[in-house]
Amino acid sequence: MGISADMGAGFQRLRELVEAVARCGRNTPGHGVSRLALTEPDRQAREIIAGEMRELGMTVHTDACCSLWGVLPSSGKGPGVIIGSHLDSVPEGGDYDGVLGVAAGLGVVRDLLSVPPRPGRPLAVVVFTAEESSRFSLACVGSKAAAGRLSPEDVRRFCDGQGVTLAEALKNFGGHPEALGQEIISPADWAAYFELHIEQGPVLDKTGDDVGIVEAIAAPTRFMLELEGVQAHSGACPMALRHDALTAAAEVILAVEAAGQAEAKFGSVATVGVCECRPGAMNVVPGRVTLKVDLRGIRSESVARMRSQVMAKAVSVCGARGVTCQLTPYSSDVPVAMNAELTALLERICRERDVKYRRMPSGAGHDAMFVAECIPSALIFVPCRDGVSHSPKEQIEWAHVQPGYEVLREAVKERLFL
Repeated sequence: MGISADMGAGFQRLRELVEAVARCGRNTPGHGVSRLALTEPDRQAREIIAGEMRELGMTVHTDACCSLWGVLPSSGKGPGVIIGSHLDSVPEGGDYDGVLGVAAGLGVVRDLLSVPPRPGRPLAVVVFTAEESSRFSLACVGSKAAAGRLSPEDVRRFCDGQGVTLAEALKNFGGHPEALGQEIISPADWAAYFELHIEQGPVLDKTGDDVGIVEAIAAPTRFMLELEGVQAHSGACPMALRHDALTAAAEVILAVEAAGQAEAKFGSVATVGVCECRPGAMNVVPGRVTLKVDLRGIRSESVARMRSQVMAKAVSVCGARGVTCQLTPYSSDVPVAMNAELTALLERICRERDVKYRRMPSGAGHDAMFVAECIPSALIFVPCRDGVSHSPKEQIEWAHVQPGYEVLREAVKERLFL
């Protein structure tokens, strides 16, 4: 691999931090981590990270959207470097998604401080709020806010399953949703953003490559479909007189799958991640079904075709079955290319150190796609076993994380000492 077998203090501390954070939100041994955004387990994880930031001599603060920032001050001039990711998880998620990138950033800070001279420009590590959409059906909340893409009106519109709005959750967590839009990442202050993340797919694990250099990030288009039919007695209502919302939803779900299959040649995917049926009784014809749809791709025109195909089928199916269909849009983001200069920098470092790498797209969304709207950004992938993520079975091999970590460190070092 061309990387020293000595992992160094920063890498060792990275491992310790990941293990400590993984205990936040795991209530039962052997189960996954449920560390939803802006909940008590999220707070506990942030306290661990904030403590590490302070130990490293970083100034610590949270912004209006509750994103946690640790900044290593510098007497030098010029814009600095940000390393970031997230700590929140999906329900019953894995130990490494997001957490690995935050811990890697703090490991890099530790390594850079261990050898003089002190970094010549400011260096920040950020924990972005609510990267996962699991709680509020809105992804990348903190990075959207940092890019000026989230308004006080937006956070009042989204709520969790208990009816708590995102604005309320932010305020209860110590944030200031009324001040969103006032703290935007500026190129006058920051020259580059780096994010290290597990791939969450099987490519690196299958090819044996140690590093994925992401060229573009797929963008999700997300919406909710509410299908309303007629609730009826399952024994007394004849088949010919039914307006079954669930059977209509079944056809729509298959239409989502078909749309994804039709666009797969362009790297697009389509998923129904939530199907809620009411009233949910065995002897009742379902009267109402809610579907939450996630369409993704690195080509906007492909995602647009999937959305059109799904909606056309939904209208057709519901019309034929006497069921109504209401659309509620959640988000419609555009694919984002990573910065070509930073991508070339990562590639050069890999070549110089004989690290096996490949350029690749990211099918999953990441905070980097919104930071990239403000400053040059780069995303580094490391392998996860069998490509499994968002699962208690999410696993990594630390020896396969080491090359990506050291490539990150060297890239940050070059940017800081330009």
